Amino acid sequence: MRERVSKLIEIMNKFIIVVLLLLAIFNIVAPFFILNNNHDIYIRHLLSIHLTIKRLFSFIILIVVWKLYKRLSAAWTITMIALSGMIFEYLHMGHIKVWNPWFITVLTVYIVLLFSKNYYCRRMDRYSLKKGIIIYLIYAVFVFLNSTVALITLKEKGMVHFSECIKQTVDVMFYSDNVRYINLPSHFFYTKFIFWFSWICILIGLVLVLTPCIARIHNQQNIEKARKLVQKYGQNCSSYLTLENDKIHYFGKSVEGFIAYGIVKDTIVVLGEPICAPKNFLALLSEFKNYCERNAYNLLFLTTSSMFLEEYSELGMGMVKCGEEPRFRLSEYSLAGGKASKIRLNINHATKAGIKILEYEPLKKRNTDIEKKIMSISEEWLTMKKSSELVFTMGGIGFDNPMDRRYFYAVNAENNIEGFIVFVPFGGMNGYMTDVTRHGKNATRGVMEKIFYEAMMKFKEEGIEWGSLSLAPLARLEEEPYMAAKVLNMIYEKMNHVYGFKTLYQTKLKYNPTYWEPSYYVYSTPTFTPALAYAIIRIQNPLGTMDYVKAFFYNMLKERKEKKRKGLSMESEKN
Repeated sequence: MRERVSKLIEIMNKFIIVVLLLLAIFNIVAPFFILNNNHDIYIRHLLSIHLTIKRLFSFIILIVVWKLYKRLSAAWTITMIALSGMIFEYLHMGHIKVWNPWFITVLTVYIVLLFSKNYYCRRMDRYSLKKGIIIYLIYAVFVFLNSTVALITLKEKGMVHFSECIKQTVDVMFYSDNVRYINLPSHFFYTKFIFWFSWICILIGLVLVLTPCIARIHNQQNIEKARKLVQKYGQNCSSYLTLENDKIHYFGKSVEGFIAYGIVKDTIVVLGEPICAPKNFLALLSEFKNYCERNAYNLLFLTTSSMFLEEYSELGMGMVKCGEEPRFRLSEYSLAGGKASKIRLNINHATKAGIKILEYEPLKKRNTDIEKKIMSISEEWLTMKKSSELVFTMGGIGFDNPMDRRYFYAVNAENNIEGFIVFVPFGGMNGYMTDVTRHGKNATRGVMEKIFYEAMMKFKEEGIEWGSLSLAPLARLEEEPYMAAKVLNMIYEKMNHVYGFKTLYQTKLKYNPTYWEPSYYVYSTPTFTPALAYAIIRIQNPLGTMDYVKAFFYNMLKERKEKKRKGLSMESEKN
């Protein structure tokens, strides 16, 4: 019964929002058909002023309606105040025909919204609210200063009071005819400035005041609390990355556990999955899903494993495979056999070139020289990337707070660092995953393979069970039947100019992993929508989709030039 009532309230409120939206659009568009050459210049001028104000009010309605659609409580409050004023004005003016269609409509909307208060559950963002208040204070100061100047200027006439000057300054916002103290004809442009300055302040202030609340970055105490839970329950290879500073933490109210997420517009994007005891997974997931629904957010999980797919399905969530992660059972892992022949050749080449692998342990003893060299390699590597560095699903080097990271690096015969890999733990500290892998432009062939292999052997000696090369995004989706998976597979096939999906997969494949762990996107919407796709792109790349577009065309042209250059060199060799 409660679900039916909630659904009815949702439908009625969306209908009201559509009606208000159409009204605002009508008020913006209609004036273009009202102004015509049949009016004389003076009438057209006054009519133009009136219609300009009408349009500006319509833009305010659009802003408020949009925020109503986003279920913002402040938008509900503003709407209720406006409707209360309209009802009071109608009754105060002595109208006895309460069955007037306009009045009945306004009253109906008021009653529906009144009983829908809990539907508008999003709070204002206090930081944006402060900015909005500052904008309105600036306008108030401007009104005060302008009124003071007007008072000093017109004091000699003995016909003006300060309160009247304030009223006249504010009246300019509505372009009233009683602006005699401001002397409209002789100060036309200044009056225009007051008019537009007032409305700009109102609109900007309104947008800021009606900004939804966004949770802020967690503190150090929360990081330590989350770290202990990751060490205890973090089976997903991305679990340790939930401790990065770009994540917000939601800690369970009913069970022990937490969820790490970021926000893109109306979508909460979770990295990995809820980190808790398996028996508490469904309870924590339900709690967080309800939290998102109460705050009108869509919910999206990135890189979830196959371990809890039944629990997601039980809550009616959709899912699509998004790639596979190569894992290595270290007790069985070796480079024997034909599949790993390329890795063996590369490692042998690096060994003959004098490459040695060392582990840097900053928690035992800091070495600023090593750290500077590693950071220099990192910066050099970033210059070779096709697009901007991905975040959210990747960690950082983290020398300032290493925690449980492991650092392995390669030095050549001249004791110069040529590459490094940062490993992070997963599986309750029973496995290590490659997180940050970087090398210099002139690194010896086989450097990265040698670092990985020797690190895995070190972990094996320590009794660690698993190793991981992290997710190969969009790989191995060819046989997936769902449309969303087919779209992702098309991106895998066609978008290597932007991100080397195929190259990355082939690189991981040659290490001959023990098995491939499938990874999924899980979402609360009925289908995988463009908004979810945008959220995935935006949260991983702060520069957004345009960065991928630029990278696509830049790398495509670069590849064509390279092919053309090779073709010309081959022709010259033949000649």
